[in-house]
Amino acid sequence: MKWNGVNSDGIAKTPWLEWGVYGLVLVVLLLAMPFPSEARKIFYFVCGLAGIGWALDRKRPDNEILFLLAVLAIFALYRIGYTLMETKTFFPAADALQVHLSTANRFLMGLLLIGYLSTRQPPFHERWFQALCITLMLSLVIAAGHELILQQERDERDQRATIFSYEAVAVSFAYFGLQLMRQIGERKRWGLLACVSLLALGIILWSETRAALLCFFIGGVLLLALSARARKWKIWGMASLLMAVVLVCSYPYLVKPRLMEAYSDITQYASGENRATSIGTRFELWRGSVMVLEQAPLWGGGYQKRAEIISEAVAQHRLDPVAMHYSQVNMHNELLEELSLRGVVGGVLLLLVYFTVAVLGWRAAPRNLALLGVVFAYVFSGLTDVLFFSREATMLFITLLAVLVRLSPRQEGT
Repeated sequence: MKWNGVNSDGIAKTPWLEWGVYGLVLVVLLLAMPFPSEARKIFYFVCGLAGIGWALDRKRPDNEILFLLAVLAIFALYRIGYTLMETKTFFPAADALQVHLSTANRFLMGLLLIGYLSTRQPPFHERWFQALCITLMLSLVIAAGHELILQQERDERDQRATIFSYEAVAVSFAYFGLQLMRQIGERKRWGLLACVSLLALGIILWSETRAALLCFFIGGVLLLALSARARKWKIWGMASLLMAVVLVCSYPYLVKPRLMEAYSDITQYASGENRATSIGTRFELWRGSVMVLEQAPLWGGGYQKRAEIISEAVAQHRLDPVAMHYSQVNMHNELLEELSLRGVVGGVLLLLVYFTVAVLGWRAAPRNLALLGVVFAYVFSGLTDVLFFSREATMLFITLLAVLVRLSPRQEGT
């Protein structure tokens, strides 16, 4: 149905508001990593603007979208309620607690953006989203390149390098999923996809994030397998050749050193020689999470009790002291972080968020591979990191959900 400026209830739409929301969403995504403070302010503003547009439009989202909004709201409110109950104040002193409040607030504000955009299907949506992915990837490259110039050695880089890599994976999967959904064989579009994929791979290799590299390849294979393209063998062949060339060129300088380091970390951990390596620290944090969960299974331990349990385990030589240091930040696993802090209830809510978004993408007609790609990137990253601890990564997740839930690309021949 062609957009004519009036909705199904006969209420006049406000095109300027619609364009304003879409335009500001693009600005938020472009500024998220280079200028996070400015991006946060615009994010809250655009969410408020979307709420106004939704109230004026008075259009009810589909039942599946309403269920997603309800799940996200419950997840965010549980986080906020638990955090405030633990700290007994609206202004907790611990930065980690402030982060959890901030990310939960982003989920709540994002509900307005998702709700409003889920009721819109403007004719410029598809081309707008392609331009968004390409421009956003360029923005990530510029921001990551700036970090590379300032911090050339990996041990000098902070957590943002890892966040860069996972954001690059999410954006590239969104663009890749869109191209697979289009069912169109235009060479220039696949040329752009190759450029986006290479830029994403470049960021991953620069950050030397092993899990992100695995996520990139496994997720790409899954998206190809889930697609309904007729001439798959051509895509498989081109993708395999492209990735093989990149890996062969980068293997001796970037890939091999990280693989050897991983082998060394695991060997030292197993022998007890050194448990404070990159991988060894994660193992200790995960063991600590299980200890906390065993003592506080239903509602979790919260920051204070988790710190006490891990501190006691360190004193009893059941955990390496490195676990006590990093547990004050996060447990380097999204699910174990939620389970150790807020128990089985929090863990179930987190899984419900992922499951609801995945089902929404799976049942979309045609199957929304772009949405599934973004969800996969965040779920996979949650195996070794906590992206919802990053306010910018949370903002990217919510904003991409908002623009992808009703993505309906043209089919071949239409």
